[in-house]
Amino acid sequence: MDKSELNQIAGLLDQASARISEFKKETYEASFRQYVEDNASVWSMLADIWSDTVSDRGQDRVQVAQCLTDRAQEQIDAVNGRAKRNAAQMNINLYMVSYLLPALIAYQRRCGGGEEEMRKLADAICNKWQERFGQRIQAADYESIQAGFKQKLCFVTTAVCCGLHKPHDCREITLMKRYRDEYMFKQADGEMLVKEYYDIAPTIVKRIAHEASPEEKYLYLWNNYISKCVTLVENQENEKCKQLYAKMMSELKEEYMVTDRHKKERGTA
Repeated sequence: MDKSELNQIAGLLDQASARISEFKKETYEASFRQYVEDNASVWSMLADIWSDTVSDRGQDRVQVAQCLTDRAQEQIDAVNGRAKRNAAQMNINLYMVSYLLPALIAYQRRCGGGEEEMRKLADAICNKWQERFGQRIQAADYESIQAGFKQKLCFVTTAVCCGLHKPHDCREITLMKRYRDEYMFKQADGEMLVKEYYDIAPTIVKRIAHEASPEEKYLYLWNNYISKCVTLVENQENEKCKQLYAKMMSELKEEYMVTDRHKKERGTA
């Protein structure tokens, strides 16, 4: 691959901030479809390269993965302050798994061919990402992400596990999702509790991400709540898990959702 082609691919990272602001249930579908269209020339270029029987596909995958990680590193290094660099890294990670990697697959699927090769390219990018940043990202397709919005992902559990470099499909996340679906929704107050959780959890996760040391918070939540909840579910102590998870959310709500003005009104400031 030549330098101009690699520059076009790396340039996709420059769109991260704008797209992440649209990664919401209400706007993601339209935003993603527009993203695929806006960058059709890049997806088409990649499709042409991979359809060339002379091309060394293994080497091409390495070059694409390298140019993306290099550009991501440049953007992170340009940010001052550890907290801001951590936030920049998380935003880029989110952009990769919610826009760039799914778009590789979506374009080929729409064109009716080459999807398997693009999945191999996505895997190569994810492997290079872990090698460079020590963080595992995982390629998903658009349909899975859109379904996730409808199913309501376990925001806090997922953030904690991924913050500790566990994959999105790790045992703990899978177990807690099953607990939500098979136990919580069947309780008299379960639907109300879950609804409140999904109203506030995304904001809590975003605010943790902007702390000076989010990984320390993730480790605290893991040691004091998440790992204990997982053990309780495994032991079929579902009500105790519910109480412990509710305690965690109450603590997080107090720390991240109650403003100074509210504290003053309650006479606690």
